[in-house]
Amino acid sequence: MPTLRGPGTDDRFDSTDLDDVRLRVVLPVLEGLLREGELEAVDLGRGPDREIWLAVRAAGQTWRSAFWFGPQDDPAETVGEVAYFLADRLEDWVCADVAWGEQRIADIHIPARRRNRAKQD
Repeated sequence: MPTLRGPGTDDRFDSTDLDDVRLRVVLPVLEGLLREGELEAVDLGRGPDREIWLAVRAAGQTWRSAFWFGPQDDPAETVGEVAYFLADRLEDWVCADVAWGEQRIADIHIPARRRNRAKQD
């Protein structure tokens, strides 16, 4: 089971901001699972019906799947909940295809949401 920590864990998940999803969900999960040098590529995008899909290439292996399945946004869904779900799915892939049987449990640090520059000016 993944562990979550950090100031952004309980922030509301915003499915419309893919930059925020990349910085505060995807990258922290991958950093919490993969070792230095294993990550080769990350591609994040939106599919039909607003779902969010992810393609990860690590240690010569590729994982590609939708990991958030909009369009019914849950107003109470948090960044931590989405990160937990993604990490739970990726832990199996890392064990089977990247780490060759080595069980890794994600230790995820979710940063605080960045301030919008326009609001600071």
